[in-house]
Amino acid sequence: MKTLLSGYDKRTQELLFRVYSAAIPENGKRQNHRLAHLTALDLLGTALAEDFGVHHVVIRRAGLGKPELIHDFLHMNLSHCRGLAVAAVGRMPLGVDAEAPRAVRDALMQKVCAPEELAQIQASDDKNIAFSRFWTLKEAYAKYTGAGIRLDFSALRFTLGEKAVSFHHPEAEHVRFIQLTDGSGRVVSLCFPRGKEAEINIEKNSDSFA
Repeated sequence: MKTLLSGYDKRTQELLFRVYSAAIPENGKRQNHRLAHLTALDLLGTALAEDFGVHHVVIRRAGLGKPELIHDFLHMNLSHCRGLAVAAVGRMPLGVDAEAPRAVRDALMQKVCAPEELAQIQASDDKNIAFSRFWTLKEAYAKYTGAGIRLDFSALRFTLGEKAVSFHHPEAEHVRFIQLTDGSGRVVSLCFPRGKEAEINIEKNSDSFA
């Protein structure tokens, strides 16, 4: 298990959220989705116990909404991709998504990306990784809001920068994004609320992601 990200209150140094990851044994080209999901749940249990002192909690899901903890102040979100499981837990709503390199059809890119995003993808050294960066940002926001695939992904427009991403959307002033990539091309994106005075201090804790 590795810690990818931690968020702290700048004034009190109280832990606000943490994102954990764990490697999943790969079996050929196919992913064991059950194993990946159970691994993500194990990460969730560890985070709840070690970071927030919660040893028993119920997860519920209403209709197509995102899974949530039945808890007074804690929130969670899970994701997994080939070779990696991720869990985010904190005192605020969170959306996290992980993606491993995979071949993506042009039709899918055109369906979920805006023209300026497609231009960035075409200009990149690796189109599939560039698409994963956009995809995980859109998924993280969709999971943060709870709307999921009901959102029009092509209307969620991003610009990829060297050190940060820009979100071109009416809600951009209310959310922040952190994106990490590793040497194998895996991408993890996190969406969380933007503080009124940018009071959240972010620490990147993993040596495998940057």
